[in-house]
Amino acid sequence: MQRFHQISLNAIRVFATAARHQSIAGAASVLGVTPSAVSHQIKNLEAALATALFVRSNNTITLTPVGQRYLDDISPALKMLEQASNALTRNANELTVRVSATLAVRWLIPALEGFKKQYPDARIRIETGYYDEARLGQAIDMAITYRRNGDEMIEGGSPGKSMGEKILSDFSRPVLSPALLQQSGYLSRKDMALVPAIICTENNWDWQQWARHFDVPIADMQFTDQFDMDDAALHAATAGLGMVLAPSLMTMTEINAGLLVVLPDVEPLELGAFYLISGPRTNGIIKSFRKWLLSELAAQPS
Repeated sequence: MQRFHQISLNAIRVFATAARHQSIAGAASVLGVTPSAVSHQIKNLEAALATALFVRSNNTITLTPVGQRYLDDISPALKMLEQASNALTRNANELTVRVSATLAVRWLIPALEGFKKQYPDARIRIETGYYDEARLGQAIDMAITYRRNGDEMIEGGSPGKSMGEKILSDFSRPVLSPALLQQSGYLSRKDMALVPAIICTENNWDWQQWARHFDVPIADMQFTDQFDMDDAALHAATAGLGMVLAPSLMTMTEINAGLLVVLPDVEPLELGAFYLISGPRTNGIIKSFRKWLLSELAAQPS
């Protein structure tokens, strides 16, 4: 316990910087200090931990196995500290939104031009990624998440506690390239087996749900390629590799350009919905962004 009190948080930060750059001089340049100051901090940390963190050879440094484990263990905590500090120093015009890469690329980023015209001083940071549970902290102001029909999104592992507000229903329909539609010979829903289908969800749950609703034997459908991102699957559909289930929000650009068409004789089916989760900050720019976001989504065709 006594040894822990001898460990400097600054020394840990210096160690992590030197480890990532594999250089004392590189760490000194990043931190704005002298190389001797970096070496001093690392030596003090090694003394406090009673272990060698680096192997030194001439002008190079290499992590020891213990040093590598230590770096792996402290990196998440250092990232959390950095995020918390950045959150406190953000100005009133900064806003961070967590959203899937597909929704960001296909709708939110192009639509942001309209928001920036209204609020030119706004500084928007988009963070993409997949999250089973979107937990927001001081560094994330809001998140747009997806929940499929029949699923229950919960927070903190508490069953029955819903997260966020529903902001848009996902009415999906099969879309494909005009050339593939013509080549396939498809005329009506009974010809589904003639059109190759693309898989882009875990366990193919969207096509499973779609087939049950429209009473189409899924065993009769022709599944070909599989992608782990909706955006990749939509690019594949545009290239003529198959049809994919998608809402109009994700396909309006290609449909307006004539690169994709909706499969005939099939109505949209509500597969799920998008939800907005808000973080602890509630300043003016965040309220303005939320109002703009809801207005834009309300204007989207189903």
